[in-house]
Amino acid sequence: MCPVPFRSGHIFFNNMKPARLFYSAALAALLLLSCGKAGGVSSGEDDSSGKEGGITYQLLVYSFADAAFGDKYGDIPGVTSRLDYIEALGAGAIWLSPIHPCGSYHGYDVTDYAAVNPLFGVDDDLRILCRQAHEKGIKVYLDYVLNHTSVKHPWFISAKTDAGSEYRDYYIFSKTPRSDIASGKLSMFTGEGYEGYDAGQWFSTGAGDYWHSHFWTDMFADINYGPSSTCESSAPFKAVCKAAEHWIDLGIDGFRLDAVKHIYHNASTDENPVFLKKFYDHCNAYYKSSGRSGDFYMVGENLSEANEVAPYYQGLPAMFEFSFWYRLQWAINNGTGKYFVKDILGYQKMYEKYRSGYIEATKLSNHDEMRTASVLGGSLEKEKLAACVLLTASGEPYIYQGEELGYQGTQSGGDEYVRTPIMWKADGSQTATRALGGKIDRSMLTASISVESQEQDESSLLNVYRKFGALRNNYRALGKRGSMTPHPDYGESSPEELKAAGVWYRECDGQKMLVVHNFGSDPLALTFEHDSLDEMVASNGHAIVVLGNNLQLGAYSSAIFKL
Repeated sequence: MCPVPFRSGHIFFNNMKPARLFYSAALAALLLLSCGKAGGVSSGEDDSSGKEGGITYQLLVYSFADAAFGDKYGDIPGVTSRLDYIEALGAGAIWLSPIHPCGSYHGYDVTDYAAVNPLFGVDDDLRILCRQAHEKGIKVYLDYVLNHTSVKHPWFISAKTDAGSEYRDYYIFSKTPRSDIASGKLSMFTGEGYEGYDAGQWFSTGAGDYWHSHFWTDMFADINYGPSSTCESSAPFKAVCKAAEHWIDLGIDGFRLDAVKHIYHNASTDENPVFLKKFYDHCNAYYKSSGRSGDFYMVGENLSEANEVAPYYQGLPAMFEFSFWYRLQWAINNGTGKYFVKDILGYQKMYEKYRSGYIEATKLSNHDEMRTASVLGGSLEKEKLAACVLLTASGEPYIYQGEELGYQGTQSGGDEYVRTPIMWKADGSQTATRALGGKIDRSMLTASISVESQEQDESSLLNVYRKFGALRNNYRALGKRGSMTPHPDYGESSPEELKAAGVWYRECDGQKMLVVHNFGSDPLALTFEHDSLDEMVASNGHAIVVLGNNLQLGAYSSAIFKL
């Protein structure tokens, strides 16, 4: 008996491309008797346990949830109050945006590395969050900014106003920066000569000299760690390490490091990886000495293509893979999945040259980029496909706050528009709007995009994320330890009429899965002569197996099989 009854809405004979019209009317009739499986997700029963998927949820504390004060400003107790929501996405970790005291809403201009911003709570609130998250098997990562401090940091205020200050060497000062760089006098600029000088990165102290800010803003002041070969002996290095120990003591399991290619000025030398390794080794050693199990987690942000990111694995166990999203958005918007596996595996070969146990931190968009939904033209079908690809590919994926709800946004009016608060209730209540100062696209935040509404809609984007997050955790081959290999019949050599097919295997500990995605707007008919399609464990969109080894896949649809 067929486990799922025939549903005509899953069949697309009339729209098939001519090269794949091998089904006749008689075969269509036989479909009623075939043992096809469509839609849904299996029970996921498997011998794996825990959160095998390696999923991390990225949230902005200031705009995620307000629980402590009722002031519409997100806070740490708000994060704690929504751990069930995060867990339902299959996440085994959360990345908190900077929680330090700062000079801005976003927190990337730190004024105290060892304190909690009072708008967010106190140390005990963080302890409680870590404890309750750990009880659910969720780790907590903190955003940590090593490149620069705020110009409002007491260190910089003292250094700027007093040439004899004990903090003067914490920063990069020069009366003649161009010539000092050219002559090699500034250790954070070695190897570049005069080419390392950028007038837009130097700001007057008002006392006859200048300080350096790599981000072309007088809000930041770059930290001076001295030569990378001896950076661990510098006072600021010791200071940021001491603060890191404080966070580990409070229960933090890892750091996301901001702008790692900008710590030392020349991003292509080994200076940044050398520095990062020393910082990571210090934190990991302290983590272990504190009685914590496993390794301290540390992921770096380098907003570059994979070939430039790869050398940074010499310093850190994990790096964000921006190239993953660049290739994926192109593939979806161009209806071409045939090259995707080759691209991803090519990046992996680059990484393994530098670290055998590299952690590929995959992602769609994040807080510094145009929202995924906007990049994909507001197409819900494409957004669902992007989620399914992210959660069935190799690596350890990140889900950015609001991606799971289909938030749109560009930075044309400011970064705030890609950092929209979570709309928990359909009526707009319980939304932490205050931090963004009115820079919110309220026309987007309709009742239908709220968590409350999407939880009740079986076909919502939120429920696609939840379904595939659970799938990734339930099947170890789909999780963080699973390998990814191309399918021999569907890849870069596929004919034009099948270019939309993105097909690969995932394997781990003897378990093997077949992953099939349609990156195009037309239905696909695919034949799998060497793979059993008897057990479809999950699908999105329209997917049905015909007569054992033929798969009908609708536009932007996905199907996952256990082999």
